[in-house]
Amino acid sequence: MIEVRLFATLVPRSRRGERRFEVEAASGLTVRDVVCREQLDPADIHIVMRNGSHAKMDSELEDGDRIGLFPPVGGG
Repeated sequence: MIEVRLFATLVPRSRRGERRFEVEAASGLTVRDVVCREQLDPADIHIVMRNGSHAKMDSELEDGDRIGLFPPVGGG
C-alpha cells in the first residue's frame, strides 16, 4: 500500500475529501496517477514529497512509499 497525505487546500478539492488515505501499489503507478485518480489538477500541486525527499509528478511509486502533496503556499 502507498500512504498519501494531502495538505491545506488540496484536502477539500480531492475526491475523498480526506487528509490521509492509502492506495493500492501497482506496477508503473506514478504520483501523477494518484493525483488524477483523486480528481486533483496536477497544476495545483506545488511540492511532492516521497518518503521525506522531493519527488516529481512522474516518479514511480513502490509498495510502502509515503507521499505528501502540497499546494503553493503564500504568506507575508
